[in-house]
Amino acid sequence: MRVMVWLIVLAVFCGAMWGAFLGWDHEYYEVDGVAQGPYRPWQVIACGAAIVLASTVVLLVLRRLWLLVVIPVVAVVGFAVPWAWWASQDTTGLWLAGLFFLLVGGTTGLTAWLALVFGADQAVRAVRRRGRASDGAPTPNPWG
Repeated sequence: MRVMVWLIVLAVFCGAMWGAFLGWDHEYYEVDGVAQGPYRPWQVIACGAAIVLASTVVLLVLRRLWLLVVIPVVAVVGFAVPWAWWASQDTTGLWLAGLFFLLVGGTTGLTAWLALVFGADQAVRAVRRRGRASDGAPTPNPWG
C-alpha cells in the first residue's frame, strides 16, 4: 500500500510538472531568424530536473530493487499523459513520434540514473555496515 501511494503521488507530481513548466507556454519565438519553441531551454531543464529529483527521492525512500523498472515508467507516463493530450492538437501528426521518443528516451535515461543512484546508495550502506561490524568500534564515514 505504501509503495502504491508513493507511485501515485509521483505520477501526479510528474504530470503537474508538465503543467507548471511547459503547459502554459504555447508560443513560438524567433532566434537569429529561426523559429524556436514553444519551450525555452530553462523550462525543459527545470521540468526534467524536478522529475529526476522526485524519482530519486521515491527510490531512496522505498529502497527496493524492482522499483528501478517501475519508477521510471510511472514518472514518464505521468508526464506523458498531459503532454500527449496537448501535443495531439498538432496538425502535423508528428506528436506521435515525439511521444514515442519521450516514452523510450525518458524511461531509458531515468532508469540509467536511478540505477546509478541505487548502486551508490547500496555501496554507502555496505561501507557503513562493514564499519559497524568490524570490531565494534565505529569507523568514520568517508563521505562526511
